[in-house]
Order: sequence, then C-alpha cells, then structure tokens
Amino acid sequence: MRSAEKGVHLTSPWRRVLPAACVLAATAVGGQKAYSRMTSTATATTVRAAVAPPAPVTAAAPLAPSHIELETLDIHPAPNPLLGLGPAELNRLALMKPSSLGSVCVGRPNRGRLFNAVELDSEPGLHVMVSHDTSWGTSDTVRSLRAAAAEVHALYPRAPDMNVGDLSHERGGYLRPHHSHQLGVDVDVGYFYQPGGKWYTRATAENLDRELTWALVKSLIAQGSVQYIFMDRSVQGLLQRYALDHGEDPAWLATLFESPAHRDTPIRHAYGHITHFHVRFTDPPAERLGRQLEARLKPSHRNVAAKSRGGALAKHRGAASR
Repeated sequence: MRSAEKGVHLTSPWRRVLPAACVLAATAVGGQKAYSRMTSTATATTVRAAVAPPAPVTAAAPLAPSHIELETLDIHPAPNPLLGLGPAELNRLALMKPSSLGSVCVGRPNRGRLFNAVELDSEPGLHVMVSHDTSWGTSDTVRSLRAAAAEVHALYPRAPDMNVGDLSHERGGYLRPHHSHQLGVDVDVGYFYQPGGKWYTRATAENLDRELTWALVKSLIAQGSVQYIFMDRSVQGLLQRYALDHGEDPAWLATLFESPAHRDTPIRHAYGHITHFHVRFTDPPAERLGRQLEARLKPSHRNVAAKSRGGALAKHRGAASR
C-alpha cells in the first residue's frame, strides 16, 4: 500500500481555473469571503466552513460585491543570469567563452542544433533507458525531468523509477527515427505499469498504473516549462477518468486533455504514443539566445570565431546554416 497522499501539488498556471461551484457560492452569500483550494472536494468543504448564512437583504440594501480569495500558486523558474546582457556582450561571450552562455537552441525542434547541452544521468527515482549518445538536453529540460522524478519518488518511495528514453544528441540535429528531438527540448517518458510491466509496453486499462502515471504527468506540468505532452487518446481517457474520480477539477481537466471541443490543449493525441508519452518543454532563455546569436553572427564573425577560443560554437552554427 502506498504511503503517499493522493495527488501532487500543482504549481502550473493551468491550475488557475476558478471552479463554477466557488463562483456560485460567492455570489449567493454577497460580501462574505469564499475560499477555494482548487479541487471540487476541498472547495465544497471550505465554503461550508468559512461562510456564515447570509443576512436578509431588503430592497433598499443592495448586495455588496462578491469577493473571491484564492490560494496563491507560484512557479519558481530557474534564474538566468544572461537575461540582462546586451547583444554586444552576448557576441563577446559567444566568441571568447561560449560555455558561459549555458544551453543555446538554434532552429526548430524538427530542424535545429543544440549547444552547451547537459546530459541526463540515472539517479534515484529516474532511470535513463538509452545510450550516452542520445541523453542530452537543455539545462532547463534536464532540470525539469529531475525535479519531476524527485517529486514522484518522494511521494511514492516504493514506486518503480521513472523511465526516460531519447532526448537529443549532444549537438542536436537529426536523431533517428524521430522527426523532432533536435533541440534538447523533446523527451520520451515511460508510463507506469502494474507490477510486472516493462518499458515500452502498450498501455491498456489492465496494465496501466493510473495513480503513478497521473502523479508523474502532474509533476511534469508543475515544473512550469511543459509545452505539449503527446499521448495516445486511449491513455488520455484512462487518466482523465481517474483524475475525475479522485476529485480533480473538471473545468481544469477540460483545458488539459484533448477532446472534440478542445483540440488546442497541452495533452494531445499523436500516433505511436501508446507505449510511452512524449514531452516537449520550452526553454525560453536558450531559444532567445539562439535567435539573437544566429541573427548577429555574420559570416565574417564566424571566420574570426573559428580561430578564437570559442570557435567551436561558431563552426557548428555555420554548419547548421548551410
């Protein structure tokens, strides 16, 4: 029997969905405060405890405006020391000390290059299933994976490790057989299965461990840098039903999982993702640096850079543009 509480505290902005029950309760009681903890069960309990019966209202006494106070939800992205640097200083660092820039993404997930990548290694709660050659990502991608694995491991210490497949090559570029995985922001992650399940098994209603897989999905989203999760439609249905049965807010789930009414959602169907799911992260500092440096490094600068201490970065950038 698992010793952890059900669920994972979610810090993503997607969780800022105001349940309809909270709005109705606040409107009915006028000036009284209604407190919501963002789940349907907690909302109902808190409203009953915090709100006194409304006083009779006469025609001459209009209702005071309703006041809703919600729990504060914070995201703590890793600070980036380069955000305040101007183009000239960024160019100087690219030429003289490229390693100081941190991860840099140039191009797109399906046609790009990666510089100053970070390797993802196995650790408690996380098992890398692929070789050294394809386990590289941006610094923020690797940080997010480690943090999500650590959260699940802390909540479920007896659970199996989170299995991780392909990320990118150390320098990015084409990674067979994937169409993306070229910028260090894409990663294949395994589902959790019932005892006896193995990596890359087709997930079904019989073998999927819904509790652990849902906890992992929420932990990944909570890191604040997930753009998409590509997951087979059948697995989405299993997880969404599990989440509804365990008190998650239906309105929030509707914005999370793909449906005929909501196609532009973070979790969406993609063929070939019934044995694993694919997470695409965003790394705005790495992407911004890539755009700035690619646009500003002219051919003459590349030639100079090739003779400098930081020439490797410029050489790869020149090769990527050809």
